[in-house]
Amino acid sequence: MKNVLITGCNGQLGSEMSHISKNHPKINFFFKGKSLDISDSYKVESYMKENKINFIINTAAYTNVSNAEVEKEKADKTNEFGVKNLVELCEKYNCKLIHFSTDYVYFGKSITPLDEKSLTNPQNYYGISKRKGEKYIENSSSESIIIRTSWLYSKYGDNFVNTILKKIDNREKIYVVNDQFGCPTNAVDLASDTFKIIKSKMRLDKHGKIYNYSNLGYTTWSNFAKKIIEFIKIKYHVHEVSTNDLESKVIRPRYSITDKNKIIKTFNLKIPFWENSLKTYLTNFRS
Repeated sequence: MKNVLITGCNGQLGSEMSHISKNHPKINFFFKGKSLDISDSYKVESYMKENKINFIINTAAYTNVSNAEVEKEKADKTNEFGVKNLVELCEKYNCKLIHFSTDYVYFGKSITPLDEKSLTNPQNYYGISKRKGEKYIENSSSESIIIRTSWLYSKYGDNFVNTILKKIDNREKIYVVNDQFGCPTNAVDLASDTFKIIKSKMRLDKHGKIYNYSNLGYTTWSNFAKKIIEFIKIKYHVHEVSTNDLESKVIRPRYSITDKNKIIKTFNLKIPFWENSLKTYLTNFRS
């Protein structure tokens, strides 16, 4: 019997995992949010020993991209040192680990899809802090992997889809960039496929420590917004702007189209295309 600790369960991905965990009765799940700070190694170790944890899924993260530029210590506390603690404890107790990272660790100026061997050169501090955490897992002797995801959305918390829906409900103007390319990810799909991975009999890192995951296909932020509007069947105008028009101190990737072939082949996953998954999400969410 697997005793699986899921950290960061107050966030989007952790919340979705909590919601669908009832579909996996043969796994003992332990969901912990802010009450279990992964930067507190002693507290995490005590919890692991008490509950005989043998698998950790780490969804805990500092994710405020803008604030990370000025709250660097806070970003590092969770994204770097928290991950370091988990890696050390997993090595100590022979515990498996799945950690989630971001497309922001890549350079973001490619012209071809990014695979797991593509150059990492994050352009903002959020990405830098996440890359710091990744390195502990890459160098770890424990059975552990990193899943890099992108443009995550769910019915929980703040994300692009919920922001667009809120602006429509409030009759606000919508301005979205049309020159940043990437891959949306429905948190339900990622949560479901993560559970398939933990049930796999294959060693997690048999084919390396790093995997990309998002829904298939790609789009721009402005087209993403237009598809949301199309799928909820209303008429609403999206004002397209360029990245240079935005007054932002944070550099965001212009190109984050990732290749998912490795995770699909390794764990025999069937990842839906982003438009199909978005339509399903909006049908369920708005019904």
